[in-house]
Amino acid sequence: MKHITLIIGLGLLVASPALGLTYLGTPTTVMKAGQLAIGASYADSEQDIELQGNIRVEDLDEESWLGRVAVGIADKRMEIFGLFGAANLDEDGLETGDEFLVGFGTRITTNRGDELDWGVVGQFTWFTNEDTVDIVGVPTPYELDVLDVQIGFGPCWRPGPFILYGGPMIQWIDGDVESPLFGEFDVDGE
Repeated sequence: MKHITLIIGLGLLVASPALGLTYLGTPTTVMKAGQLAIGASYADSEQDIELQGNIRVEDLDEESWLGRVAVGIADKRMEIFGLFGAANLDEDGLETGDEFLVGFGTRITTNRGDELDWGVVGQFTWFTNEDTVDIVGVPTPYELDVLDVQIGFGPCWRPGPFILYGGPMIQWIDGDVESPLFGEFDVDGE
């Protein structure tokens, strides 16, 4: 039974996309120098976030819609990209609505092989939201700023036109929530 569980766990690790506030993708690139790529992505994920260390938000649902512009810097070795779009956060009926999200990142292939490449990807995204929420019947304005940093590294297997990523992803979330009634709270997550 342990053998089957390990195989299923490894299969899910290899097949799962790298998700944080936004989609990270694979750590290698196939773009040529000067090549321009325009695309879009959608991400829907769930996380636990800490406010000021002892207040914990469980199962925070995050949704983002992004446009992506990328340019190859070195042939199949490096690309840089920019992200722009909207995101929303939802937790037990408290929904932020679609607000502005912007980011940038790079993808570097460190070792190229016939079918197996190794690389690293880094991405920074910034999300901001201003809204009012009812707390015990009192309309409470707030301002939310969040910086999401994601780094992924490891191997990418290219069987034909597909790319399978099988490495770890590290994520840091930092930000703050400000409200005239409750002051400022730090937002932390990993």
